[in-house]
Amino acid sequence: MAKKNIYFKFDMLILSVLLEKDCYGYEITSTIKKMSDNVIDLKEGSLYPCLYKMLENNYITSHDEIVNRKIRVYYHIEESGKEYLKQMIEEYDLWDKKIRKIIDRGEDNHE
Repeated sequence: MAKKNIYFKFDMLILSVLLEKDCYGYEITSTIKKMSDNVIDLKEGSLYPCLYKMLENNYITSHDEIVNRKIRVYYHIEESGKEYLKQMIEEYDLWDKKIRKIIDRGEDNHE
């Protein structure tokens, strides 16, 4: 795994939501907000650049559906997106483990 200087990416959350089902933008942000007990409030200004980048990289695809006479864009995770998500989760777990090791050691030294 290539080392990166990023601990957390919104892509990881977005793709995790899309693993369950295809979603449109507002549905993605509201699911993340609800599942994080309102701690993570992903705004459209952050969501759509992530979605467009993942579309360009073929991690996701999109399709339009008409709902109540309005066009809604739904996003779908592709196999390459599932692999990308797996890599991000592995990286996140590694960072979390190492950060926890540092924090726990620091707490042990201050008792």
